[in-house]
Amino acid sequence: MFKKIDPAALVRHPRTRKWGLRAAIAFAVVGVLGFLAAPPLIKHLLVSQLGEALHREVAVESVSLNPYTLTATIRGLSVREKAADGAAGQAGAEVLGFDSLRVNAELGSAAVAGIVIKEVELLGPRLRVTRHPDKRYNFSDLLDEWMAKPKEEGGPPPRFSVSNIQISGGKLEFDDRLEGVSHAVTDLTLRLPFVSSLSFFADTYVEPHFSATINGAPLVLTGKSRPFAESHESELALDLDNLQLARYFAYSPVEVPIRIDSGALDSELRLRFVQAKDQPPALTLAGKVALKALKLAETDGTPLFALQRLEVALREVDLVKLAVGIERISIEAPEVDARIDRDGRLNWLALLPAVPAANAKPAAKAGKEAAAPLRLAIDRVELKGGAVRLHDRSTGSEQRLALRDLQVDAAGFDSSGGKPMSLALAWKVDGGTQAQIDEIAVRQGSLDLHKCELRIGEYAMRGVRLNVARAKDGSLAFLRAPALKTAAKPDGAAAGASGKPADDAGGGEAPWRVVVDKVTLADHLLRFEDNTFSPAAVQTVELSSLEAANVSTAPDAEAQLTAKLRVNKKGEAEIAGKLRPLQSQGTLQLALREIELLPLQPYFGELLNLTVTRGVVTAKGEVAFAPAKEGLAAGYKGDLTLGDFHSVDKVNSANFLRWKSFHFGQVDVASNPLAVNVGEIALTDFFARVIVSPEGKLNLLQMVKGKDGEAAPADGKAAGEPPAAAPVPAVVSGEGKAVATLPPKPEKAVVPVRIGKVTLQGGRVAFTDNFVKPNYSANLTKVGGRVTGLSSTAGTLADLELRGTYNDLAPLTVTAKLNPFAAKRYLDLDAEVKGVELTGFSPYSGKYAGYAIEKGKLSLFLKYKIDDNQLVAENRVFLDQLTFGEPVESPTATKLPVTLAVALLKNRAGEIDINLPIAGSLDDPEFSVGGVIVKVIVNLFVKAVTSPFALLGSLFGGGEEMAYVEFDYGYASISGPMLERMKSLAKALEDRPGLKVELAGRIDPDNDREGLKHALMMRRVKAQRLEELVKQGVESGSLEDVVIPDKDYPRYLEKAYKAEKFPKPRNIIGLVKDLPVEEMEKLMLANMKADDEALRRLADRRARNVAQWLTEEGKVASERVFILQPHLTPGEGPQQEKAKGSRVDFSLK
Repeated sequence: MFKKIDPAALVRHPRTRKWGLRAAIAFAVVGVLGFLAAPPLIKHLLVSQLGEALHREVAVESVSLNPYTLTATIRGLSVREKAADGAAGQAGAEVLGFDSLRVNAELGSAAVAGIVIKEVELLGPRLRVTRHPDKRYNFSDLLDEWMAKPKEEGGPPPRFSVSNIQISGGKLEFDDRLEGVSHAVTDLTLRLPFVSSLSFFADTYVEPHFSATINGAPLVLTGKSRPFAESHESELALDLDNLQLARYFAYSPVEVPIRIDSGALDSELRLRFVQAKDQPPALTLAGKVALKALKLAETDGTPLFALQRLEVALREVDLVKLAVGIERISIEAPEVDARIDRDGRLNWLALLPAVPAANAKPAAKAGKEAAAPLRLAIDRVELKGGAVRLHDRSTGSEQRLALRDLQVDAAGFDSSGGKPMSLALAWKVDGGTQAQIDEIAVRQGSLDLHKCELRIGEYAMRGVRLNVARAKDGSLAFLRAPALKTAAKPDGAAAGASGKPADDAGGGEAPWRVVVDKVTLADHLLRFEDNTFSPAAVQTVELSSLEAANVSTAPDAEAQLTAKLRVNKKGEAEIAGKLRPLQSQGTLQLALREIELLPLQPYFGELLNLTVTRGVVTAKGEVAFAPAKEGLAAGYKGDLTLGDFHSVDKVNSANFLRWKSFHFGQVDVASNPLAVNVGEIALTDFFARVIVSPEGKLNLLQMVKGKDGEAAPADGKAAGEPPAAAPVPAVVSGEGKAVATLPPKPEKAVVPVRIGKVTLQGGRVAFTDNFVKPNYSANLTKVGGRVTGLSSTAGTLADLELRGTYNDLAPLTVTAKLNPFAAKRYLDLDAEVKGVELTGFSPYSGKYAGYAIEKGKLSLFLKYKIDDNQLVAENRVFLDQLTFGEPVESPTATKLPVTLAVALLKNRAGEIDINLPIAGSLDDPEFSVGGVIVKVIVNLFVKAVTSPFALLGSLFGGGEEMAYVEFDYGYASISGPMLERMKSLAKALEDRPGLKVELAGRIDPDNDREGLKHALMMRRVKAQRLEELVKQGVESGSLEDVVIPDKDYPRYLEKAYKAEKFPKPRNIIGLVKDLPVEEMEKLMLANMKADDEALRRLADRRARNVAQWLTEEGKVASERVFILQPHLTPGEGPQQEKAKGSRVDFSLK
């Protein structure tokens, strides 16, 4: 199948000879370049570039290169001291050098994309270090230059493997010119099997070894070897005993802002090298290292850190696989001193390296084989007696906080996340007088790196004492958060290491979760002292116990909570329920017992002229809250009672309000949206005192203080407040009704409210008026009642029943149907009080009416109806046997004839019955029910005095015309229409026996004069008729009773005319001439005499006729009727615009 190839023929083949020749030429060229050309070039580059980099003279004896074995050798390298760094006579002395350096590279470097060195041999290395008196070293200029360079962009870790490292004949000289001493390390020998970041291994390795002579004393790190075992093993002991760190730290070439005052290092380490057959070599480190009595301080000697002992027991550290196994870390009495200065700088931050440049680019991707990640496993960490002290001056005042007795016990940490780590913590807090914590403990903790979970079995805190004070300027005197100074974020700092925005960084990683199975708090005390008040207000809250379970940062985690508290020593509170803190959701059962109001007095005492001397709050119910569309929705279901409440009126130094119990039962209140549902409200054994001060101020209007601390003005406006614009006034009609028309207001959303029942029992209201002299007092006792069915639902009406007794004698009853919570208020109310003794009101009647009250009773009957904000009310006032006593001198008494007004209003039974209807719009800001009632009453009394007949007319008919009686001109007899008016007047006088009437006759000077003449003429005519009737024997009565038929009038007129003695027209024979009726009347009137005396007698006759009628026909006692002098001129007496001048005027007394 395959053709057999002849080797000899293949060699003789032309192509084979051609490629062989090319390979030989290449081999020869490489040899010539490697052996002859490259060494001089390398030597030149070493001398020039190394000298330029070190700023020193560099000399190289020779360089050799074997390109076939990849071996390079440098002999006689020497770096000379700078002239400025050498001592006198030592300028140009060697500072660094070696006899020879041989490096053997591995051909496999290209295969692993890194540097692989099979062997390094350094012979006779020499180093001379000089520390100058200024604490600088002979190489400090190089350090300064390198540290000043900008940090290069991050890149992947270097990929290298260096095996068989051998150093022999080394020498180190240290010339300390600051201390005037010298140190020398000679005969230094070091052998390391390898140093590598790759998994490439050589065929053979040297055994670890170290030896040297230090200041003449030999030091050999001893070891063990098993060269003949199947696996080649070597072990090197690294033992140190009480190595003083402070002595050597002083020689640090890098300036650091700390110093080591003390500290010693012990070690018992074993460096073990194993090379098994057909296995990669292993280099491990095991043993113990301890740091003792360490004290670190800042450069000025201020303590920074201290510990008694730190011991690390290494189980095994694999230097090849980068696996660190620690059996135990033990830390005893570590102490950390942290200070924050006034500028907010933390002393520990000054020790950190500078922040990398903000524009540093992400690290480049690693090669084909990245460096193995470090794996760290710690079996146990123990910390005992730790302390952290913080001295903070950044908040404007010095704060000191200390964590004491810090204990840590952790076990099972593994960075691979294979299993969770157990954790237990405990510490105490000392914040001086402001904060003390006896114990904080974290027990049964575990840290699971794989699940990203920190689980704590129990978090316990005991003995917390917090003292919080509020200064007079309102600032809180407590431990404040430090005002740390933070550096501004550089551009791009928000981006994560991946170059993505911070929000996206690590998006694929699970968030960390913290779970606390149990939280226990006990014996806590919070004391809050508020010095903005004088004396200071002090509140205390004692947390007796708190237990919570399943506290977690998981979004849907639900924690269970129970707590017991004591508030201000006597009050108790119990809380139990479930919470979802991250969702702002929870349901808590709440029980409050005897929470006192007295400690809270300063907070509302500054706003009210009220001192609460006693009062406790008791509640039992459920508080629930959850997120809402806008904000948080919260609610309470349960009972609430404000009991044993007592308060004092500070202005009048008198008891103000008190009650035994103010209970709210079956409460269901919700917010967002707001809704109120209360099953029952009960007020029991309550008392209220209403006082009018000597200055006339009502205490109810003085309870709220004004801006200057005094009582607010009675009108509710603060002092200095500009007057409001003039509102639309209410119009009071003549019927006593007030009506106002206003533009409609926008309707507000109705809050859902439902109150099942309101009960009042055992109430008393005491009223004292110190404004009047003598003072007036009254009591409303046995107040009780109920309201059922209160609701804001449209169309529903509540029923109200209220009862009580005024001054223990007069019963008070109120019944109503109402809906005060609806958008359109509705009220239908009936109220009455019967038989109130009026003698107690004598102080008021004496002050305002000028008379004391001798006797009398008052009854009120009220009917109020409100529908669509329109009020229609009837106010019936019934006064029985109101009798005034002696006059009282009072500058404020009215000048009106009060007794007359009462007499006008009082009927013959001694009763005054008045109905005062009012109406108006409650939308009118100027409309006041009380104000309108007062105005109507005042108008009634004014009308009674100024227009008494109008008042009587409204009661008995006749109106204002009852004030007079009109007569025909010239006559004194009462005509038919006037008789009806006389009857109304007589009826009114009969029903008002306290009234007296005065009569004054009047005349019209012009019309009555003519009328009187006409009356005299008619008397002469009637006299002729009467004479004829007498002759005929006919009874005719008085002259006024004579009636002349119209057909006979001319005959009787002619007789009267002829009987007159004045000259008359005659005919030619001398007889009286016959004249027409008109002519005869004209001549008779012209000769009639009606002088002023006749007119006066006419006016007097009119008044007497009226008086006679009243006494005889009207049955008015003559002693109540008085005749006054007649009014003979138009300007005399009362003026009646609509009345005739020929009348009798009435006046009442």
